[in-house]
Amino acid sequence: MTEQTSLSTASSTAPPVLLYLNGIFKTFGGIHALSGVTFDLRAGEVHALVGENGAGKSTLIKVITGAYTPDAGVIEIGGERYAGLDPELARSLGVGAVYQEFNLLPELSVAENILLAKPPLGRFGLIDTAERARQAVQLLERLGAAGQIDPYQLVKNLTVGEQQIVEIAKALALRAHILIMDEPSAVLPSRDLDRLFAVIRTLRAEGHGIIYISHRLNEIFELADRVTVLKDGHTMATAQVAETNTPDLVKLMVGRSLTDLYPPHDAARGDVLLETRGLNVEDTVFDVSLQVHRGEVLGLAGLGGSGRTTVCRALVGLGRIRGGSVTYLDKAAPRSPAAAAHEGIVLIPEDRKAYGLILNQTMRFNLSLPNLDHLQHFGVLYPNEERDAVKQAITDIQIRPAAPEITAENLSGGNQQKIVVGKWLLTHPKLVIFDEPTRGIDVGAKAEIYLRIRELTRQGVGVIMASSELPELIGMSDRILVFHEGRIVGELSREQFSEEAIMQLATATKADIASGTPIPAAPSA
Repeated sequence: MTEQTSLSTASSTAPPVLLYLNGIFKTFGGIHALSGVTFDLRAGEVHALVGENGAGKSTLIKVITGAYTPDAGVIEIGGERYAGLDPELARSLGVGAVYQEFNLLPELSVAENILLAKPPLGRFGLIDTAERARQAVQLLERLGAAGQIDPYQLVKNLTVGEQQIVEIAKALALRAHILIMDEPSAVLPSRDLDRLFAVIRTLRAEGHGIIYISHRLNEIFELADRVTVLKDGHTMATAQVAETNTPDLVKLMVGRSLTDLYPPHDAARGDVLLETRGLNVEDTVFDVSLQVHRGEVLGLAGLGGSGRTTVCRALVGLGRIRGGSVTYLDKAAPRSPAAAAHEGIVLIPEDRKAYGLILNQTMRFNLSLPNLDHLQHFGVLYPNEERDAVKQAITDIQIRPAAPEITAENLSGGNQQKIVVGKWLLTHPKLVIFDEPTRGIDVGAKAEIYLRIRELTRQGVGVIMASSELPELIGMSDRILVFHEGRIVGELSREQFSEEAIMQLATATKADIASGTPIPAAPSA
């Protein structure tokens, strides 16, 4: 077992401990998900939990919330020791969780969702709807959102950021004082991040303990008081955030330094692969004209709802094209997903779970599915060819564990994303469209996907990358097109790249665009 490395010494005046885990072990089918993990959470602190996908973060959270019972170890909450919890006991002890995928009922109101587990009752045991609304408003006031979110509004009509506030309020309604936030920023547009951070700081000031999980290390340094690093189920270190830095955390997470996260731009740009002229899609994208060349990464930037994803989906036949043209290899582009894939145009979708995987099927099944034409002869699947192709894909894209028969739903988010990438790369595509290629995955998995993208461009493959991560776009793109309200409002060359330039275009008004407001220059190196 890897011993914990102490990067800081706990103060004798530290706040009281709300949660203490000591020597937690958990094994699945011979695979050690947790191997003697130690972790504690204090009142009034944000304790970040970081590590690569598959490091054990999700398993540890499920132990805390009672979804899993540890094989060994002790959980201490409120001065009481437990060999394991169940979900009801965890909730009664003040444990609440806000996950990346919200657990809300869209057809019910805000107040109904917040007080769903414990609605206030009036005469004859009936729900007191007025009191329910009052309590919901009270909780929203604590989160600074009472004037922004109507307790009677249906949840389905809220923005993603507002739904997240409702999730947090729902946990507070159950009197949770140990709050787990699992990748809370992954689904948020950038404009909602400041509000989320303000809510977290409010909860910390009230004395709540918050376990904050994120692959965005800049958030750790902005929000957290302490950070614990997990790797391969072991606790590698716990540190005061003020006493560590990004390179040290990355080295603990991945076992090596990542001094060059983005590979060099060393591919030669070739002929035009795909071109759109005056493209209009589903009354949400208008007059989009673009070209993508062999051997280049064309970045698509813009705020949520700007049209990036709509364009990506339309290029593989997902979305009704109402005007304009799309040509591919100097002829009309295929208009269905199957025809696009057959011609070498593939999409790595934004939502891997909904559109990229069959979660209850094995890694082997998912990798093989788009490649059956190459793996069968006269309608018969050749097991040896399938085995070799799957083994090669697992090796190339570094999926861990390298166990073809494990189901996709039991893999970490990063490894799920690698399966989606790997299955399409097996088809030997000519144009790969990545929509949010690294959302919710760790820095090590990001580096591997970036390397694979650069290898594709060296082979003459064209790449379109739509991303809300501006450093990713700047680090990987050869050109960036910026979208705003369904239109391309600017194109940036590498010499013009900067976050300020992208955001100025992405938030431009119609008057700014019409007047040709100059783009701020990228800062000199």
